[in-house]
Amino acid sequence: LVHDHPDWAMPEVGTSAGRYAAVGLGHPLLPDRTRVANDVEVGPAGSFLLVTGSNMSGKSTLLRAIGVNAVLAQAGAPVCAERLTMPPAVLATSMRIRDSLEDGVSFYMAELMRLKEIVDLARDAEPRAGRMLLYLLDEILLGTNSRERHVAVVRVIEHLLRCDAIGAISTHDLELATSRPVADACRCVHFAETLHGQ
Repeated sequence: LVHDHPDWAMPEVGTSAGRYAAVGLGHPLLPDRTRVANDVEVGPAGSFLLVTGSNMSGKSTLLRAIGVNAVLAQAGAPVCAERLTMPPAVLATSMRIRDSLEDGVSFYMAELMRLKEIVDLARDAEPRAGRMLLYLLDEILLGTNSRERHVAVVRVIEHLLRCDAIGAISTHDLELATSRPVADACRCVHFAETLHGQ
């Protein structure tokens, strides 16, 4: 990986880092010609990154870039960024959840089960062995109406904040940015797409 990407940075992973901070972070599986790099800061504990924007503007790709680069960093590999510092972390994601006819699990139930795993992991520090929880939640609880989804998402976020986890959430629910008490803890970024003629 170092040989193939000499311009990628070697990350700094250490307990002194209270946040995930990257300059020029990109998704390592996208080609250079289409990759969009972003400066990203997730944390410190007691805060979260709220990513809003239109469809196909890059919200999910940003969350995936954060996660994949966190895995690379903790494996001792270079990361697709100009610079990355982060604490040792356990990565927990809710992305691309699927239902299962075979198991009798609806999309909504599958997502609830995944969120319960993340909530439990945030509460129980023992399985994390002193590492911080880094959560990435992509458009969670789409399988219910908007009012119930909003209330449930606020409760999940409140729990994660109390447990000193750090993370990022992508959503179309702009009210999250003004809902108390999560409004005081969120740092908002908004993505927009740009179309170019050929």
